[in-house]
Amino acid sequence: MLRLLFILLFFLVGCAGTGNNIFNLASPKSYEEYLIAFNSCTGKGVINSKGSLKGKLPFNFRSQRDSTFLEFNDMIGRKALFVWITNNSITARNLIDNKQYNYKEVTELLPILSVLEPKDITKIIWGVQPNYKERFKNVSKSVKNSISLDFQRTNTINEKQALVKVSFHDKNSKNSIDIDINTRKRNAKFINMKKVWRLLKY
Repeated sequence: MLRLLFILLFFLVGCAGTGNNIFNLASPKSYEEYLIAFNSCTGKGVINSKGSLKGKLPFNFRSQRDSTFLEFNDMIGRKALFVWITNNSITARNLIDNKQYNYKEVTELLPILSVLEPKDITKIIWGVQPNYKERFKNVSKSVKNSISLDFQRTNTINEKQALVKVSFHDKNSKNSIDIDINTRKRNAKFINMKKVWRLLKY
C-alpha cells in the first residue's frame, strides 16, 4: 500500500467538475499569474489504480505559494499518508506503519521523479501543466519508453479548459493510475501551513 500511496502523489491536478457550455468562464492562467491573484489552493479528489496496484484512494490537498500538503485516506476514512512538498524537497509520513520518508527515499521508489520535480507537483495542484517533456530528453531511454503521462482538460463550473485529470501508465509494471479531482478552489485567504507541517512531526 505504501508504494501505491507514493506513486499517486506525483500526478495530482487542477479542479474537476461536470463539463458545461457556460461562456463566461475564467481562462487558464500561468502558475505565476495564479500566485499573484490567489494566496492558497484547496481541494479533494480520488485516485483509481489498475494492474498490480488496484483500488481507490481519496485525498485532500492544501497549497500555499511553493508549499503543498497532501493528505491521503484509506477506504474506511482513516488518515493513511501525509506528504509535504516544497520547491526542492518531499517529506512523507506513513501513518499506518508509523514511518517517515525523505526525498531520497521517495525518489528511489518513484522513477517518475526523473521527469517531474517537486515544484512541478505544486504547479499541477494549482491547475498548471508542467513542462515535463523538456526533462524527458534527459532521462534514460528505458524510463522514457516505459512511462507515459496524459493530461485531460474540460470546462468546469467556473473555469474554461481546466486541468481535471492525469492518467499515468507504466509499461514495465503494467500499472495504470487515473487521478480525478472532485473539487478545487483557489482562495484569497492564507492557510496556516505551520499547523499542517506539525502533522508530520512525531
